[in-house]
Amino acid sequence: MTRRTRPTLADVAARAGVSLKTASRALNDEYGVADTTAERVRQAARQLGFRRNQLARALATRQTSATVGLVIPTVSDPFFAALAAAVEATLAPRELGLISASHSDDVTRQRMLTRALVERRVDALVVVSAPGDSSYLQLDIDHGLAVGAVDRPLEGVSVDSVVIDNRGAARVAVAELVAAGHRRIAVIGFDARLWTMGERYDGYLDALAQAGISLDTSLVALSCGDAAQAEATVTAMLRAPEPPTAVFALHNRSGRAAIRAMLAVGAVVDLTVFDEVADPDLLVIPPLTVVASDPRRLGAAAAAMTLERLDGLQGPARSVVLPPLFQHPRAAAGQLRTDRVVT
Repeated sequence: MTRRTRPTLADVAARAGVSLKTASRALNDEYGVADTTAERVRQAARQLGFRRNQLARALATRQTSATVGLVIPTVSDPFFAALAAAVEATLAPRELGLISASHSDDVTRQRMLTRALVERRVDALVVVSAPGDSSYLQLDIDHGLAVGAVDRPLEGVSVDSVVIDNRGAARVAVAELVAAGHRRIAVIGFDARLWTMGERYDGYLDALAQAGISLDTSLVALSCGDAAQAEATVTAMLRAPEPPTAVFALHNRSGRAAIRAMLAVGAVVDLTVFDEVADPDLLVIPPLTVVASDPRRLGAAAAAMTLERLDGLQGPARSVVLPPLFQHPRAAAGQLRTDRVVT
């Protein structure tokens, strides 16, 4: 079976009986083509189903491509999927397309992806940064590329950023556990290199210090790597002679792992977790508290700031720190949640 190919500009020119240059000028509405000739070219393009290669045109004319690049850690995490959806929804009324790419928290891959997007003449970049230096973006920023950071700052460059108050929220969350009588509070995370994890751990330390509780390093596991290791780590903690009475999970995946460990051991302790733990099979042990970053709010704010830059806003980089929400899933036996904003 012969594979059909897309009609080319040469096909349009041949059908219209004009040169390649004339066909190009007619389809790009350039000066110097007679109206009757231009209409003949357009009619040939419609008959053939020809579509202009906007990327090739942008590269040839050094124009932008009416698209924004979004670089995130992964699309498989519901948090980043929701963030991407909010960015796309905010850009859509302006007829700006979105090209998404994932770096898996690898700064080398992030550099490769951002370079590829810049070479495709994207109008702007919105980045959830991998840990590591991003100063390689400075030259493109100097040449006018709008770059914004969301959820995590970009190291090595000064750009607009939208984050939440991770440290303050963690401090309040752990203080609530202390107020509930807990003194042995485990802290679980996947990757200590991440800015968000570092900020949340600092908030945990702040709360312990304020309460006069000494840090027990046997209750600290910041770089579990994946869900299986996190579950095994919490399981071991719960089976220890002096187990934790509460767990502070630094993000949703470590929260899920903690719940699975509780189910495996048959020991339920209070859990505070950043962001939703929505798996239906895990909600048999609802978290005591969820600190909600709200990725939709983060994505919408970052996209709105990007649009302001594309509209010509000048000036120094702006930093927006959004207050997270505290949610209490157990407040009414799994019924209504009570929300309050950290102030």
